[in-house]
Parts: sequence; C-alpha cells; structure tokens
Amino acid sequence: MSAVLAAAPSDVESWGQTRRLALREFNADDLDELVRMHHEPRLRTHLVDDYPLHQREVAQLFLERMPQVYRRHEGLGIWHTTVLEPQPSFAGWFNLMPMAEQPGEVEIGARLLPLAWGGGLALEGGELMLEQAFERLGLDRVWGICHPNNRSARAVLAALGFVPLGLRPYDGGVARFHRIGLNEWRALRNTPPGTRMRQALRSLSPRDGAIPALSEDAST
Repeated sequence: MSAVLAAAPSDVESWGQTRRLALREFNADDLDELVRMHHEPRLRTHLVDDYPLHQREVAQLFLERMPQVYRRHEGLGIWHTTVLEPQPSFAGWFNLMPMAEQPGEVEIGARLLPLAWGGGLALEGGELMLEQAFERLGLDRVWGICHPNNRSARAVLAALGFVPLGLRPYDGGVARFHRIGLNEWRALRNTPPGTRMRQALRSLSPRDGAIPALSEDAST
C-alpha cells in the first residue's frame, strides 16, 4: 500500500491518504455525518462500546473534545475518513487511541458505513494505522479489540498480522483481544493484501462458519 501521512498533525484538512481513502481530523462541521453514521444499525451491531453517538448532543460533545485528544496525544486520534471513488463520500472513521484500561498501550479501530464494506478498505486503512503506529510513532506493539461475534473484524485483524489472544473483559463487557508487534508488522507488510486476507480467512476457526463478503468490515 502506498500511504501518505501529513507532515503537520495540526493540519485538519489532510492527515493521511491511501489510494482510495483520505483521512483528516474531525471538526464541528461533521456533526450531521457522525449522527447519521451511528443511526446505521448494521454498523452498531458489533461495536464493543456503543457510546450513544446517534444522539445529537452526545455527538456534539464528542466533536468538542476531539481537538483536545489530537493535541494531548500527538499522532493518535480518531480520523474522519472519506472514500475517494467513484466520488468522495464520508465512509466512517479509523483510529489509534490510548487504551483506558491498559495505560501506555494503544489500540487500532475502525467504523465503516455500508458503502465501504466488502472492498478491502478496512484492510487498506488498517495498514495506514499500523504504518503510523510503528514507523512514525515508534510503538513496539498495537492492540486490536473487537466484538466476540464480529468475524469480519477478526479476519481483517488477522490479515494485518494481529495474533488472537482470546476473550477478555472490556468496557464492562467481553471482547476478543489481538496484538501485533513491530517485528511481525515488518515481516508481513510486503505480502500482498489479497494473499494475507485469504490466509486470514483460512486461519479462523471452522465453527465460525463462512464470512459473507466481509459484511461488518472491521467496526470495532
């Protein structure tokens, strides 16, 4: 994947870009998109922390707090994501965020609308997140956490190189934990994404059944 990261983290218009995705910081003008996004029941089904961002006042508070997150944790955050083809459209978000329950650790995440499902965009954005984490921030490891039943997120995390660590308590519930280290990332990153995804699908437990078109596409 060819990724471009903006030189200045404070540049809200262009934080990072891949071939098909453009990421920037959230701002106050994104309120309507954020609320509509969280009214999508298929997106919310497998969230591990269903914070009520479908409520306008909650979403507004989220947007008011985001500038503090960006400045307090330079290089980390939750980024507004636009899919560029066939025409620019709001697609959801990708994130690298400090883990509240594990101080000093960072987790990857994504929430994508149906228009972005099934075409490998979760994997493409996930690679950008890991490039940021390992190559720019110098992290030793990154965590990936998903709903126990989100098979699509598990497949994407496996394709990114994450190792499954089983079920653990998370945010008052239970989630599947995964982790990847710097050496694993560098060893895997030059393998074609399609090859990695096929290997990931084969690696999932047979009792999980088929994964139809990566339907949830890594909403975590």
